[in-house]
Amino acid sequence: MSAWTEARAGLHAGALAAAQTLTHGMIVFAALGVAGVAFGIAGAFAASALAGIAIALFGASRPLVGTTTAATALVAGSVVVAAAPATLGEAVLLAMLLTGGAGLLMLLFAGVGFSRLAALVPTPVSQGLGNAIALLAILSQLPLALGAAPGVGGAAAVPGALLVAAVALVLMLRPLPGLPAPLLALGAAGVLHHLLALAGVATGPVVAIAPTPDILADGLAAAFAAPLPTVPLDRLLAAMASLALLASVEALTAASALREASGRRADYDRDLRGAGLAMLGGAAVGGVPASGLTVPSMACWRAGGRGRAAQLWRAGVACFVLLVAGPLVALLPFAALAGVLCGAVLRLVQLPASPLRVGAGRARRAGDALVVLSVMGAALAFGLVVAVGAGVLLSIVIFTASMAVTPVRRVTRNPVGRSRIRRPAEQERALRRSGEAIALMELEGAIFFGSAERVLQQAEAECAAGATVLILDMARVTRIDLSGGKRLIEVCGVAPGRVLLAPMHEGARARTELEALGLFSRLPDGAVRADLPAAVEAAEALILSDTSADQAPPPGTPRAGLAALGLPPAVVAPLLARCTEQRFAAGTVILRQGDAADAAYVLLSGEVLISLPAGPARPATRLAVLAPGIVFGESALLGQTTRSADATARSDVHCLRLDAGAVERLRIEAPSVALHLMAMVARQLATHVSAANAVIDRLEA
Repeated sequence: MSAWTEARAGLHAGALAAAQTLTHGMIVFAALGVAGVAFGIAGAFAASALAGIAIALFGASRPLVGTTTAATALVAGSVVVAAAPATLGEAVLLAMLLTGGAGLLMLLFAGVGFSRLAALVPTPVSQGLGNAIALLAILSQLPLALGAAPGVGGAAAVPGALLVAAVALVLMLRPLPGLPAPLLALGAAGVLHHLLALAGVATGPVVAIAPTPDILADGLAAAFAAPLPTVPLDRLLAAMASLALLASVEALTAASALREASGRRADYDRDLRGAGLAMLGGAAVGGVPASGLTVPSMACWRAGGRGRAAQLWRAGVACFVLLVAGPLVALLPFAALAGVLCGAVLRLVQLPASPLRVGAGRARRAGDALVVLSVMGAALAFGLVVAVGAGVLLSIVIFTASMAVTPVRRVTRNPVGRSRIRRPAEQERALRRSGEAIALMELEGAIFFGSAERVLQQAEAECAAGATVLILDMARVTRIDLSGGKRLIEVCGVAPGRVLLAPMHEGARARTELEALGLFSRLPDGAVRADLPAAVEAAEALILSDTSADQAPPPGTPRAGLAALGLPPAVVAPLLARCTEQRFAAGTVILRQGDAADAAYVLLSGEVLISLPAGPARPATRLAVLAPGIVFGESALLGQTTRSADATARSDVHCLRLDAGAVERLRIEAPSVALHLMAMVARQLATHVSAANAVIDRLEA
């Protein structure tokens, strides 16, 4: 970036800010008449110059422009009007105390990291605040646009003044390409005013008194000689806080706009510190408040300003106007200044998306519009700071209401098979018959005070509809508050001992949330499961315990184990003679992938985990869990030569081993026995395929 580019950008932003600075200074002291306006304009240019230098030296965002602002001028002006000072000196002293206190508060805000809190203000609140400021500024300028002098209200409208104000307003809203809109509007409206005056048309008053350094010095001297204001301390402190909050939000909004435009992050607390020093600078030269401002900052950026030099050139424009251009300012009509300010603030108005438009998100658009209108109404009735608080509160209420939808994503029945446990055919049939008694509730999102009750109501409804076991799938839960955690404990009481929560392994989001609330230890014994398959497995065990009277007991002896496979007694004895009993401790690898497939096993007791070992590009994968009464390793009897998966004892295992070689000899010596054996293997495979198809059908449904 060249020095000329920086200078040009700074001068462009300075011209834009200068026209607004004129009207901002006028707002603060307009109640004191022409003399107050002249001092206010001089003080505003001095404050704008000092603010620009302070933010350039101590701020972080580039090129953040420090100058006077409409919102803070309105607050300061309202305080001066309410105090009804008898002299200009008293008004200036009050404004200096107000802005000085606000500047100190802003420095305090910067020290405690207020910028992080300001980022939490919802966008509809910011929009409503900006619209309210625009509306208040327009209302304050209407008397001037109608031809009244500052501090004089109720006068009849002057048509010529209204025309001058209208021309300035139109040129602000419809600027000519390449020309600074404020300067063009002031120049054209000023020329029109004087032409109408030469033609004998009444056009309203002009500034008349040049805002010069002498005017500024006289006003400051009067302030130092004036008595302390009689404004109640609590009211003065409230006004300081209001001014500090508004100025902080304006500075941070401008910094945020520069960040979005440039893509460069900056230290917002440094920006806020620079804005606080800018406010103190305004206090030192007459009490016109100042801060960072979005419009000239973005204008400087778009004109090529990227560094501190552009900011300092912008401040130099304010110094030039105060030191040199005072006589020209004295010629400006108040109606033209009113039109320029109204045009500037109208460009800041942001209308929310129409809630009347049909389509998705209509309720959200209606909520945003309600917040914007509420902030505007509160600002007009109670003040800007109250409006921000009311808007944030209403946004929270609307957000809570919108989020208070049920966190139950969906409810399905009969998740049998998702545990991947392979059971004997009789147990599989019993589970498929009774699996509808298992309700799987999938939860998602936040379970908090606004939505937790829906989970409890859904659980009660499922039990009323016949569910005897409830599984709460917590995998998609993102947040749980204290109310949500307590409701989950209540859900466990809907079906005591039969409500299962998963996944609840170490590090699971739902478990972490409950532990943070101190509620995890209050969950009932047996309710917590590491993952969803484990929860379904536990639910299946509960269903099987309910139907145990209709089932044969699990095999405990080798003979009973072979008989339970559906083999006739004449086949059991020859097979038993060719089997050997084996026992494996929990965790023992019984079969390993890639080993020779040389035998099949009949599981008599315990459980066996079938899995694929971890590979270079994938983790270990659980395929199935085998229950007693199941044959595994049966591929050895079907001609497969190597093992396709690992088989590991999940608990202490008791099984029968049948060597493949013994089966080959059996085909020769007792072909009918071998035929019964292979038919049994086929029946087991058919049972597994049928169970898998049933799970697939339920998932597709």
